[in-house]
Amino acid sequence: MQYRMLSDQRKRWVDCLRGFCMMAILLFHTEIYYTGTSIIGYNLYVSDALYLFFMLSGYLLYKKAGMIDIKYKLKSVLRNLLWPYFIFTSVMAVPKALAHGERVDNAWALVQNVVTGQASWFIAALIVAEIFFVVALRLCRGNLFALGSVCVLSFCCSALLALNGNLVTFWQFGNALQAMLFLFLGYVFHRYEHKLVVDVWPTVIACVMLFFLKCYVYKQDLFMTIWPIGISNYAVFLVNVIVGGLALFNLFRLLPPCRFLEWTGRHSIVYYFLCGGVPMFVGTAFSFLHLTYDGNYFYVVLAYLCVYLLTTMLVYLVYRYMPFVTGFGRRVCN
Repeated sequence: MQYRMLSDQRKRWVDCLRGFCMMAILLFHTEIYYTGTSIIGYNLYVSDALYLFFMLSGYLLYKKAGMIDIKYKLKSVLRNLLWPYFIFTSVMAVPKALAHGERVDNAWALVQNVVTGQASWFIAALIVAEIFFVVALRLCRGNLFALGSVCVLSFCCSALLALNGNLVTFWQFGNALQAMLFLFLGYVFHRYEHKLVVDVWPTVIACVMLFFLKCYVYKQDLFMTIWPIGISNYAVFLVNVIVGGLALFNLFRLLPPCRFLEWTGRHSIVYYFLCGGVPMFVGTAFSFLHLTYDGNYFYVVLAYLCVYLLTTMLVYLVYRYMPFVTGFGRRVCN
């Protein structure tokens, strides 16, 4: 069975995969804030959700019509990423500090945390990485070998900085260098997507390979932490990224669209800004109601369901009544 995807279907599977990754991030934070630990190991799925987000951004950077319009893309980054970053992190600065038991009497420290890109590491890294990538793409004039060399070099620099303990955290510069490679892989996948006929068996094989990779990671207790960068075996990590990207990209191109995943993915930036606060609130509420974990994962599932429903309600309200905070000038909540 073979499929060739139309452009509108392509966007739908991208949104579905984004939604799937966002739900994985919500599960991780639910476990952390409700039980105090990551029951399903971070190295088994959280890093995958994060690099897939970056790869999908790279996928969307590719334009068939020709060279990317750098001015348009920079404006898009400012409108759709930087603006929401400043709005959400500024509004949440004091509540977040209080929730983590930090001091709030030093206003400059709170402002500095936002201005230097410390308030939301992933969004800050994505902003810088996309800007670097677009500039590199223009300088390389679309030459894949030159662009790939720049991205591989950036990844190596991030690894060396992390190994030496000198990772630059100003606007998550170190993670942005790392993410350049993920953006490149997504970009290349889109560029040659027309040559990759999606078939069931290759996808199954890729998923099986990913499963055995995860078994190896678990058995060897390897670290695959993206932030702060803590990767104990880069060879396994890179194989995991390539195999995982191919497996999940192809799987979601094959699967029929799922409405709630698609909606979640389409509004994932607001979900991301709420993915810490809402699980913390739900975890606190469950503790107040004496619904403690006590080794029964059913309660985690219940808490996770509450987290997803509450976050979805808040996201809907933001897009329905305050679309300007997401970079949109009109209501976008369908």
